[in-house]
Order: sequence, then C-alpha cells, then structure tokens
Amino acid sequence: MGAFSLTANNEIGSQAMWRAVPLGRLELPQASEPYEGAFDDDFWPSRHEEYNRLEWDKMDWQSIREQMDRASDQLEQHPETSPELEFDVPSIRERTFLEMWFGYGDPSVEATADNDRYRVGYGQHRICAYADYPMGTRDRNLMRIPASGFLPTGPLSPNTRIPVLTH
Repeated sequence: MGAFSLTANNEIGSQAMWRAVPLGRLELPQASEPYEGAFDDDFWPSRHEEYNRLEWDKMDWQSIREQMDRASDQLEQHPETSPELEFDVPSIRERTFLEMWFGYGDPSVEATADNDRYRVGYGQHRICAYADYPMGTRDRNLMRIPASGFLPTGPLSPNTRIPVLTH
C-alpha cells in the first residue's frame, strides 16, 4: 500500500484536542475490566459484521501498533495543534482502520476528560481490538480470530499511549 498522511479530524469543537493518552487512564463504559475480558454481552456482536467486512482478522496489527506509536509521538511533540500525521502501512485494511480512528468515514476515537481519567465516548471497539484485550470464545469466533487474539504478543500495557480526541 505505502505511505499516506492525514490531519486528525476535530468535529467536536475548538475545546477538543488530540492527545496521546495512556490506555490505563481510559474508562470504557462497555468494557468494565478489559484486561479480564469483561465486555457487555453485545460488545463484539454489535459490530462484528462491519469489522469482518473490513477483514480485521487479516490486518497487520503489528504495523498498526507501530503507526499509532508514531502518531502518539507526533501528538506529544505538537500538543497545541492537530499536526499532519504520516503513516506507512502494508494494505488498504490498515489504512482504513487508521482513517476511521482519526475521523475519516466514521467518528474519531474520542473521550471526555475528567481529572486524571478519560471516559471513552466513541471508538471503544477499535481501542479494544488495537489493545488486543482478551475476549471469550464466542467473541473470538465472531471476529474470526484465534485464541491468541489479534496478535500473539497479548494486550498492550496500560502505559501504552494512544491518540484520542479529548474534550
């Protein structure tokens, strides 16, 4: 596929800004204990058809993680602006995932800041797949992924910074 760039969308307003937020500071309303695989019953079933059409089970998740790390670094270097983010991905699947994350074709991954925590309002499914939190057999079968998850390396650390549109 190759390289592309985009400017992270901000359709929430001038008070919202993109930040690199540690996973451990996110509150996911439909996933009370994501590292334990504690999701609402309809968490994965509500979105599996769309994500199967996008072939998440065939995505290069290691590439996604590398690109998200780069984006987080860029956001930390330019905290007051929405910098143009540059990516290099192996296929259209990864590009589509990143475009959706940053608000192209779908609302951005966003959260409301509350002291030291961030309550996620949109993009929980993308965050959970990217972080590779554990999921039950039924959900793995729905998403067509093996018992090892999206990546055999397991979930990302709670300290991993990810781009989130905060307000």
